[in-house]
Amino acid sequence: MIKYLPLILLFFSACRGSEIEDAPLPTEICVRTQHHGVPVPNAMVYIKFNADSFPGYRQPSTYFDDSVRTSGTDARGCIAAVPEGKHWLIAISYDDTYYPPIVYGSLPVTISLSGRPKIDTILYVSEEH
Repeated sequence: MIKYLPLILLFFSACRGSEIEDAPLPTEICVRTQHHGVPVPNAMVYIKFNADSFPGYRQPSTYFDDSVRTSGTDARGCIAAVPEGKHWLIAISYDDTYYPPIVYGSLPVTISLSGRPKIDTILYVSEEH
């Protein structure tokens, strides 16, 4: 039994290491979408990771790395486990109280484990000009 101890210890340390690597990042971006100060629920908020420049509103949804639909009376949505770096949020929604009814918004954000791992903000949307 003693001669197998190093092998057993190696086996358990290998299993433990993978559990640590699979731990989710303690980061999160939460947004509330607003148009003229009023919450706009059902907005699709997309995120493009590690983007130095504005990605535009006309990209297909598959271009983005993650997304969330805002909901509730405060039109809030969150994206968890966001990697460190500079990212862009893009919001697209519908507000039939204004013309044109399609509204857009964008916001650059930076996530840093040592500085700002969580963001909770308002993403303003407006008619495209």
